[in-house]
Amino acid sequence: MRITAAIFIALLATFVSCGGDSESETVDSPSTVDTAITEEPVITDVSEQLQETVETVPVTADPAGLWDTTMGQLELAVDDSDNVTGEYPLGSIEGTLTGNILEFTYYEGSLSGEGTFTFEDGFSSFTGVQDISGTEFVWDGIRLQII
Repeated sequence: MRITAAIFIALLATFVSCGGDSESETVDSPSTVDTAITEEPVITDVSEQLQETVETVPVTADPAGLWDTTMGQLELAVDDSDNVTGEYPLGSIEGTLTGNILEFTYYEGSLSGEGTFTFEDGFSSFTGVQDISGTEFVWDGIRLQII
């Protein structure tokens, strides 16, 4: 029985001195290290690719800039008193910005009337209406450029 115990202790000592399992060899193996190194650039490339394809619109404090709207391209300017002026293919607008709401008067040739835009998502889009002789026309807009 002493021989069996001695062999058991010798085997246990060998097992412990080798790390106890064979997985430690694969953790340090060159193929695992190569895989970890080659995966990193792929992830970086995907991130860069996504950044190039995703269009983001910065959040701003006002609607000044170019807009793609249901009434054509609209260019808005805002002064220090939150007075807003703008031009689009059919005419122009003048109004006052309160928070994210623009109440305006529009001028289209001999026509004029009132309208309202509600800006959303940090002034990156808006919805609104303008009243032309009792008929409301819907405006929708998405920011193209900040000026």
